[in-house]
Formats: sequence, structure tokens, C-alpha cells
Amino acid sequence: MSSIRRAVLALTAAVATSLTIPEPISSQDPRTIENLRAFAKLYGYVKYFHPSDAAFETDWDSFAVYGAERVMGASDTEELRGVLEDLFLPLAPTVQLYAVGEPPPPPIETPADTAGLLLVAWQHQGLGVGTQSPVYSSIRLNRRNRMSAGSNAPGIVTQAVDATSLRGKQIKLSAFVRTAVSGGGNQAQLWLRVDRADQQLGFFDNMDDPPITAAEWQQYEIVGDVADDASRIVFGCFLLGSGAAWFDEYQISVRGEGGAWEPVEITNPGFEQAAESGGPAGWRSGSQGYEYVLETEGAHSGSQSLVVRDRVDWFAGQMFEGRPGLGETVEREIGAGLMARVPLALLSDSSGMVVPSDDEKRRELRREIAAVASARATVDEVSVRVAGVVITWNVFQHFYPYFDVIDTDWDEELTTALRQALEDESAQDFYRTMNRLVATLHDGHGRVIHQALSPGMRIPARLEWVERQVVVTASADTGVLQRGDVIVSVDGVPAEETLLERERYISGSPQWRRYRSLMELGASRDSAPADLVIERDGATLEVAVARSGNVQLTEFARPNVSEIEAGIYYVNLDNAEMAEIAEHMAEIAQATGVVFDLRGYPNGNHGVISHLLERPDTSDSWMHVAQMIYPDQEDIVGWRSAGWNLPALEPHIEGMVAFITDGRAISYAESFMGFIEHYRLGEIVGQPTAGANGNVNPFGLPGGFRVTWTGMKVTKHDGSQHHLVGIQPTIPMERTIQGIREGRDELLERALEVVRGAGSGEQGAGSRETPS
Repeated sequence: MSSIRRAVLALTAAVATSLTIPEPISSQDPRTIENLRAFAKLYGYVKYFHPSDAAFETDWDSFAVYGAERVMGASDTEELRGVLEDLFLPLAPTVQLYAVGEPPPPPIETPADTAGLLLVAWQHQGLGVGTQSPVYSSIRLNRRNRMSAGSNAPGIVTQAVDATSLRGKQIKLSAFVRTAVSGGGNQAQLWLRVDRADQQLGFFDNMDDPPITAAEWQQYEIVGDVADDASRIVFGCFLLGSGAAWFDEYQISVRGEGGAWEPVEITNPGFEQAAESGGPAGWRSGSQGYEYVLETEGAHSGSQSLVVRDRVDWFAGQMFEGRPGLGETVEREIGAGLMARVPLALLSDSSGMVVPSDDEKRRELRREIAAVASARATVDEVSVRVAGVVITWNVFQHFYPYFDVIDTDWDEELTTALRQALEDESAQDFYRTMNRLVATLHDGHGRVIHQALSPGMRIPARLEWVERQVVVTASADTGVLQRGDVIVSVDGVPAEETLLERERYISGSPQWRRYRSLMELGASRDSAPADLVIERDGATLEVAVARSGNVQLTEFARPNVSEIEAGIYYVNLDNAEMAEIAEHMAEIAQATGVVFDLRGYPNGNHGVISHLLERPDTSDSWMHVAQMIYPDQEDIVGWRSAGWNLPALEPHIEGMVAFITDGRAISYAESFMGFIEHYRLGEIVGQPTAGANGNVNPFGLPGGFRVTWTGMKVTKHDGSQHHLVGIQPTIPMERTIQGIREGRDELLERALEVVRGAGSGEQGAGSRETPS
């Protein structure tokens, strides 16, 4: 054994190793917060930037739960240091902790002769945990990496059967499943889908509430109806995240006339036959980040079951130029009077890391973590709540790309969120705590989701903020709420006050927060009626309206594509598929004017832009993913930048063009509208878009929470700020209460005025620019 290995093992052996969990002290004690802050800081540095094998193999969600509980009771700096060393040295034996003001210890020596050794370090392109995502990836150079994560694609297995004989009937999917998963977002699911004619989707269920995480074989079922025009039944299973899941004894059944379930023939339901590839015959598998193996041990029945597990492969080379050098460390004050020195690069040989972890201590730590994690699985436990804050804060601290354009003291937000998590008395309290934390990031994609806690029952009406009042623009219950009604209060609280309170927990720009708060006004977890005070025709009325869980209302019923008046076409980009638009493209191209309506989200139809461009798109640098090797987003190495590189296509749309948009247009809609703004392909009528663009990069938390956020920086095509700004209208336009009561679409009316002006040669801010 080398002298370096002996020195580090001796250092680790000297650390106190009692893994008994202390009783947490009062949440009001400032020491508790300081201890948790120190733990949180060190957690992020080691998890994301220390490249040891032991750290890589750690279940970091469970570690956060266990570690939070351990550190809360430390009474002083020295005790906290001992607890942190107990926690982190088995995973990262070269990490060093010392008191603020003390001379730092000498760094762990590195070999003078590095011949035959490989440098191991993290590279992050955005945040991933593998190399499969085309956008976000995190990899360890010259070591094994988990290939499944970093991709939103699960390890999926599918099969399909013809639906003709099953039309109009009820079917059931059943299978036996067991898993080896831990940590938020790692789970197995069955799924069943009914495809209908003309590519319409019928019944669909993928068991996301709740997913499958049980370690023992259990049977699971999905029951659904087959539409009268169904074309096929598609079904299967998948593993989301990391870990492994076993599947056996699949069955599709149809309910007979007498009510009994009758089997439907499917291929290889027990995974007893292998294909030439080694996978299950008759089944299709997807996502190269996973392995699909027929396993002969422990099958539920028969001789085999299917196991889907995340793939771990060696990574050689680099994602981008730049990596930490041997001996580079991050040295930071982490709080509670402690400094931390964390190496960013290590050496490995054919047998493993040159400085190995203490296997006995690591195994002991894993046993303790597993015991605590299994006993503390819900947010009723304070350690689970604190762990959620620690995990979330670190993701954004190291990888959120918009701190330069928001005014948020993120370090102070850690203290605030930890204090609130300690004081929360229920899961609902913590749900609000986490949404408030994410709201401080001002990210329109940012939200915290929990199936059981999200308020899904809503007032069955479409609402807008018009003339500083909440106005009904469409209603599912016209006997109670009518178009043009002004909502004065909800359940005894003034409507504007209700909006402002809800917006405290919504992330994004002012226009996006207002849109979401209107959508969620009066939302509840139950269906109890909402008591409203409304104004209608000069009278004040008190009404009660039943909340609904499926509110989908359209204010104006029009064809997706139509000649709305002589020579002028209207295209609803929210609804029309590109194929439908293409059928009318010759007429659209020759029209004297075209109004494109994008008050929402495009239906995969950005190909329209190519028919507006006169030359190919040359704006190829407006989406940017940071390339990082250092924590706290310091010294970012570079950016991977891209655009859409759209071609110019015939027929070219020749007439005057106007786009209608507003604060509902987010993400993909803003990518679309960014071309209209940059190349001045038409007038833009309405209000600013949401100001939140870029691929979402979700992650899970202990307790069943899921956090979504924007993982890349998107700018306008000229490089200026898009985040929170959005696409600005060239012709600002607001609705009126009178117009709503009269059933008028005032934004469309204004857009039509614009395109009618084409014949008289009028040109405005939307005059087209040829790409250079």
C-alpha cells in the first residue's frame, strides 16, 4: 500500500465513528440553522464536484435525510466538525475541515510519479448525472458514469396489440413488479395507452400517482376504456431514474358481457423467450441509458423475469476543453465556524482510486443511511423536509443560469427555507415553503409539484386581468358565471388580494405570475364550492360555484385555419398541426394578410417560420448551456450555444403578417416568437410573453416532490436579455370589460386592422428584415 493510502486511511480511522443519531435541538436555536447551512454547503461541493467512486455511488437523497438529522444536534463547532467528518470522509477521504482562523492543514499529497495514472474530475454541461441527454450532461472524466440520468427518457419496454376486437370495451393491464430504487424520482411504472383514429389519444395511464418503489414482488393493475374508434392498444413498463426494476407475468384482459375478465393474447407475457439481441422477444425497448436483461434468478413465476437497470459505463475523453488540474481544490467557509477544502481532481489506476475510501466505514455509513431513509420516508419528518431544501438549494446554487438578471440573495434564501422547513407542521406547509423558495428564482418554468398536495380543483371559468379587475371570459357553468362578470372576492377574500397572495408562491415574470394566479384563483384540493361575490350589469351578486378538476375552456370557437375574411387568413398556432397548415399553405402564401394567433403554446408548427423567411436563418447562438468544472458557477469554462438553423421554404408568405400573443406564451412559444421579433417577420399585437425559455431540467426530492426549472440560458437573438422580459409587442393592446361582455376578440380585431393596411402600403415596426 502506498504511503498516501496509509496516511489517508489513518486519518479516516482517527475520526469519531459513532453513527448514533442525536436528538435534534430546538428549531429556534441559531446553532441548528448554522449546522444545517454548513452541511448544505459541503453537501453540494462533494456531490457535484468531488469525483471519488464512493461519492459517485452514494444515494445522495437518502444521505441528505440522514445527514440533516445528524448535524442538527451538534452543540459547537468541534462537535459539528466531527459529525461532518463521520458523514463525508467515508465518501471523500481527501476532504479536509478546519476551524475558521486556524492555519489550514497541509494538503493531501499527490504522487510524484503519475505514470499510468488517470486524472478523474467532473465536467458539467448544465446539470445531468450521465451522458445520455442531448442538452444536459454531467460526467466524470476517466471513470464510470451512470448513463441513464441526465436524460428525461426512461428505460422503457413496450408492446402493442390490435384494438379492433376490443372497441367499446373495458380492458385491464396487470403485471408483477419489484424494484431496487431509492431517492426521489427513481421509480418503476406500468403504462397503458389506447390509440384512436387520426392519431388521437384515447385512454392513458402511466401509474405516476403513486409510482412503484416496493422491493418485494407485488401485482399492479391499470383499468381503462377502449374508444369506439380505437386502432391499437399500447402497453408496457419503464424505469425512471436510476436503480433497477423487475417485471413478470404481464396480462391484458377484457371484461366480457357477464363481467368476468377474459385474457387477450399477447407475445411473451412472462419474458420466457429471448430475442437474438438478448432482450425479451416480442417487446421493444428504448433509451440506450438502460440495460434490458432476462434474469433467471428470483423470477415471480417461470424461469425468467425482465430486469431494467440503469447502465454504468466508462467515459474516456472530454465533453469540452477544460478540467481541474491535479491538486486543485475548492476552499470555502461553509458556516458554523468551519472551512472546507475539497479536491476537484483525483487519480485512479486499474484497481480504483489512488486514495480509496475506507470500505468498512463506507458500508457502515450505508447501513445507517438506509435504515434512516426507510424509517423517514415522508415530509412529516423534519429531516426529510430539511433534505428537500438542501438538495434544491444546491441544484440552483451551482447550476441555475439566471442569477445575473435577478435580484435574489440566494445564500440568505437558504437560511429562510431551512428555518421554515424546521417550523412547518404539515406536508402542505412544506409544499408552500418549497414553492416560495423556487419563486425567489423568478423562473417561469420553476415550480414544485406533488400529486397529493397540488390544488387541482378550480373555479370552472377562464379568467383574465382586465382594467385591474378579475373578469370572466368563458364559463363552464353559465348558470352561475357569465362572460363579463367581475369577480370581487373569493371565499370572503378580495380577488386582488387572493391573486397577490398566490403569486408569492409562483415563480416567473410579473406577466407569467399573474396568468398563473388567475388560472389558480380559488383553487383547492377538494371540490367544495367556491363562494364568490361578483358584479354583473351594475348589480352585486353572491354565488356559489362547484370547483372542477378538469377546466379546459375556449373563449372563441374558430377553425384552426380559415379565410376569416376575403383575402385574409387566420391560423390558430395553439391548435393547428403543421400538416393542417401545410394543406392551406398555398392559399396562405398568396393571401393579402395573415393573422397568426399564439396566445398559448404552438402545436409543433414552428415550420411556419421557414415560409416567412426570405433567406435561411443565420441566428445560431441564442440557447446557451454553461460548461462548468468549478462550484458556485465561478470561472465558467464556456458555453455550448445553438439555434434552430431554419431553412427558408417555398411557398413564401407574401402578404402582411400579424401575430397575436400575450403572457400565456412561454418557452417553445417564445422560441417561435423570437424569430418573429428578430427578423421582424410581422407585427406583434398584444402583451409581452412570459419571459421564460429553455429546456426544463426536472429533479425529484424525498417525500414524492418534483421540482422543475430552466437549465439553460436563452437570450434574444441579438444577445440581449430575454429572461423576465419576453417578446415585446410592436403594437401593445389590452382588452376591455365592455369588449368581453360583447363577445369581441379585440386583439384579433386590431390584428386584422394591421393586415388590412397591407394594401395601402402601410409598414410598421414589424416590417420584414432579410437574414444576413
